[in-house]
Amino acid sequence: LNDKGRSIIGWDEILEGELAPNATVMSWRGMEGGIKAAQMGHDVIMTPTTYCYFDYYQTRNTDEEPLAIGGYLPIEKVYSFEPAPDILTAGQKARILGAQANLWTEYIQTPEHVEYMIMPRIAALSEVQWVKPEKKNYEEFLTRLPRLLNLYGKLGYKYATHVFDVQAKMTPNFETNSLDVELSTIDNAPVYYTLDGTEPTVSSTKYDGKFSIRENSEIKAIAIRKGENPSKMLSEKINASKASYKPITLLTEPDPDYKYSGEGMLVDGLFGNSTNYRTGKWIGFKGEDMAAIIDMLEPTEISTAEIRNCVVTGDWIFDASEIILESSNNDSTFTVVNSQKLLDANTTHWSDIATHTLSFNPVTARYYKLTVKPTIIPAWHPGKGNKAYMFIDEITLN
Repeated sequence: LNDKGRSIIGWDEILEGELAPNATVMSWRGMEGGIKAAQMGHDVIMTPTTYCYFDYYQTRNTDEEPLAIGGYLPIEKVYSFEPAPDILTAGQKARILGAQANLWTEYIQTPEHVEYMIMPRIAALSEVQWVKPEKKNYEEFLTRLPRLLNLYGKLGYKYATHVFDVQAKMTPNFETNSLDVELSTIDNAPVYYTLDGTEPTVSSTKYDGKFSIRENSEIKAIAIRKGENPSKMLSEKINASKASYKPITLLTEPDPDYKYSGEGMLVDGLFGNSTNYRTGKWIGFKGEDMAAIIDMLEPTEISTAEIRNCVVTGDWIFDASEIILESSNNDSTFTVVNSQKLLDANTTHWSDIATHTLSFNPVTARYYKLTVKPTIIPAWHPGKGNKAYMFIDEITLN
């Protein structure tokens, strides 16, 4: 092709062979392939799934969304993308031609659905490419976005309006041993919420700042704007256990692509609602044990331990193979309380949330260590012999 005055562009799989002279690499399986190609002196188009796949859902509340392939890519994640990472030298950064959004249409049948998936995420990716990294400002972008959405409306486009929904930031607070909840909207519209699962109205509690939760609750919140219909409902269940909001230390490292906010996710009382493991509710481990120590702060009696695994074998994500619970009063010498070996007897692909509970005579200790081991992928699977991915949303002790 080079002899004919042409050059090739290939997905990052072409790095697995001998890279052709002048080949441009499309880095989709993360950014690693693009980084490697740029370091080798090749041009690169950055299009990693985590930032650029517009066939992914735009919201965690997928029940009310048009069918999509899965995943989770909100507009703020798109805007945070940096196609030319600082690990590269200035010369290597010059090899990054730009970023590209991908919209695969297996689940899309109409132009209106295409528009809905693209807009306004394409505006965020445009600024990723047009604005110098040091001048990007997501909050400022949001102040300008309503004017663009108004233009979309005048042009008759069908666009996503998730930016007007109530956004929730829920963070375990290990000093107060509670879940801190912060609600916000793009335009500071009034937000009303309930904690008992009832539908909020203007007669419900009006949000006026961060609040904390310690018990089982079901948060529902809406934004009510003058002269407009209420926003979509924010709904989140909190499932508190004795381990919730207690200090936790991870002894093993999650996969960087699925670490999200880290170990606190395992004791925040928030469950993954589906097998969509990219929503930020599941923390992922690539062929590694999940080992964590929870400090209950004082001797605490428990008689059950529970974990939930997200299983999507088509994506090399399997159930756990073994669970081990240990206890200690000094954070150094641990005694096995209970363990359970698990066997996945399936011989075809499956996808579900697997819940595993260890039950035992009551024990009392300050520290509890939970180890969850991954599965060796079985012979029927294309990844046979490899250690599988493992995704966990919560450690429940009661």
